[in-house]
Amino acid sequence: MEKIKILLADDHQMFLDGLSALLTQINHLEIVAAVNNGAQLLEKLKTTEADLVIIDLHMPVLNGLEATKMIRNLYPSVKVLGLTMDNELDSIKDMLEAGASGYILKNTGKAELELAIRQVIMGENYLSQSLSNQLAQSLLLKKKTTIEESELDMLTDREVEILKMVALENSNAEIAEKLYISPKTVETHRKNLMKKIGVRNSLGIYKFALKYKLLN
Repeated sequence: MEKIKILLADDHQMFLDGLSALLTQINHLEIVAAVNNGAQLLEKLKTTEADLVIIDLHMPVLNGLEATKMIRNLYPSVKVLGLTMDNELDSIKDMLEAGASGYILKNTGKAELELAIRQVIMGENYLSQSLSNQLAQSLLLKKKTTIEESELDMLTDREVEILKMVALENSNAEIAEKLYISPKTVETHRKNLMKKIGVRNSLGIYKFALKYKLLN
């Protein structure tokens, strides 16, 4: 079986030495080089054949994110796996968008690290399990927020105005008088907005207004 050629990049030499020693214990892996920043990494790739780059995100001279973008442009066949202590969701998304195929934390065990390498080399993506859960929760929250914002965006300015007044227990006649429109027009707006937000009565309108803090 041909060995997977790996190039390591991390600015902490002690960690780099330990990682190199750990990966050398795995029979089908070969460490072809180890460097301390993104600039050294790109220079090394000019003369060194590699299947995979395992890279830290925060390094001097050229960080992991910028180096990953350049690797994807200059060496598209080389896979990139982020290995870092940074568990911020924005950092994960940035690295994946830059072209990394995987992102794992430095507290990852040997077995998971080997699994990540294998999956990335096979053309799949890999995230540490803890990061996968965190990212999934973030995406679900973002989706929920987007849905809620679109609910409010469905209403016209006039409908929002009338919704607030209904929530404050104004009658159709009172609303018509304040807005200088007919009660029939108020009723039409009221029916339309209730249909849009999926409520059946004034209580539903009141709850919707509270949900979006329209009564503040």
